Amino acid sequence: MMLQRDLKRCMETSMLNKVIFILVSSFFLASSMFAVQNIAGQKYYLKQCSACHGKGNRGGGLAASYEWKEYFASNAKELISFHDDEPKALPYLNSEKFQKQKKKILNFLIEFSSDSDSIPSCNS
Repeated sequence: MMLQRDLKRCMETSMLNKVIFILVSSFFLASSMFAVQNIAGQKYYLKQCSACHGKGNRGGGLAASYEWKEYFASNAKELISFHDDEPKALPYLNSEKFQKQKKKILNFLIEFSSDSDSIPSCNS
């Protein structure tokens, strides 16, 4: 009887450890995937936008997170209209390349917007 109770307690502890391990692993995996997405967005920003908008805190810090969402809404029409008088920017903003990259750029800009707690260093 005593052996059964000890075995049951041991199995319950083992199961709990597995559940905790899975939850913690899932959290770190999700966090790293989000970080990779922001790194890609930062890379696209540096290549396409930093020449005019500057590096680091100047990029995302130009607007609050809710403003970035508005600029990128409706296929980024508002963002594109801001650049009507910028002949260097329009070809990229109207390209398929931008359509593929805009979600990652938006995530980067939101993560490091003026109302966020973190501003990146874009020295790469």
